[in-house]
Amino acid sequence: MHRLALAAAALAALCLASPALAAGVPIRTEKLAKDTEAATMSVEYPVTGNAGVDAEVAAWAKGEFDNFAQLSTEDRQPDEAAYELEITFEVERNDATGFAVLFTEYTFTGGAHPNSDFTTFNYVMPEGWRVYLPEIFQAKALKTISSLAVAALKKDMGGDADSETIADGAGPAWDNFDDFTLKADRLDLNFSAYQVAAYAAGPQFVSIPLSKLKGLMRPDWKAPAPSFDCAKAGTAIEKAICGSVELARLDRGVAEAYARKLKYSFEDGEKAKNQAEQRQWLADRDQKCGNGDAACLKEVYATRLKALTEAGG
Repeated sequence: MHRLALAAAALAALCLASPALAAGVPIRTEKLAKDTEAATMSVEYPVTGNAGVDAEVAAWAKGEFDNFAQLSTEDRQPDEAAYELEITFEVERNDATGFAVLFTEYTFTGGAHPNSDFTTFNYVMPEGWRVYLPEIFQAKALKTISSLAVAALKKDMGGDADSETIADGAGPAWDNFDDFTLKADRLDLNFSAYQVAAYAAGPQFVSIPLSKLKGLMRPDWKAPAPSFDCAKAGTAIEKAICGSVELARLDRGVAEAYARKLKYSFEDGEKAKNQAEQRQWLADRDQKCGNGDAACLKEVYATRLKALTEAGG
């Protein structure tokens, strides 16, 4: 088959797997380190022997290492303390059908306190195919995941819960749940400091049993999942995006970055300006790539995504 009905097959494997099928990949830890007057850096990442997994994870880890080294060289003042970076990881899942790793990143670049963040990678095994939450779950699942996460966070934090902050950081937007790991029986969500609570409350964590998300998985996790419903695709551009996982991910990335940009448009006229820019970009996209040429769309979307993210989108 050219495409696997991953959700059905994976769920069957997850629920019925025998001990003989539970074996995962071997894990070796690789480490990047640097200790200079400008920065103390340590980045650890796993090596699995699976080419697809290892290439992507190593590229990300080395990118974080190199970017921080550049930051410490360009931004740190001579009288400042050395910048600090520490990235560690936990393998959250490692079996015959899935591999998931959670990275925790601690940084200090001056200021009142260090910062922390999460990054996760989830793969369908043994293919080593990276999968994202909107590709695993149907669009209608987003509201359910959000409501379950919000309820759990409020319960866990009790009197320290800030409903507005939680609603903002765990509201129904896919990128609020980027730092997920999919287990055999549950969906784990990690929230960095500040995302759903004050810094003093620290990072937060929610675990949702898959039984509460029954019937909400997509039948094929390798099928493109753009920001719109492919069942309603009408134009050549929409059909091209719905025929390519790469284009669908770019489309979703642009939609999410644009939504964030609008969300944080606080200055007078800023929101209207950003909306006008997006409308102009869509018009330019349609004019340039109206025949649905994949290479054209890839270039146009990648350029737009870079512009939105570099501008703080």
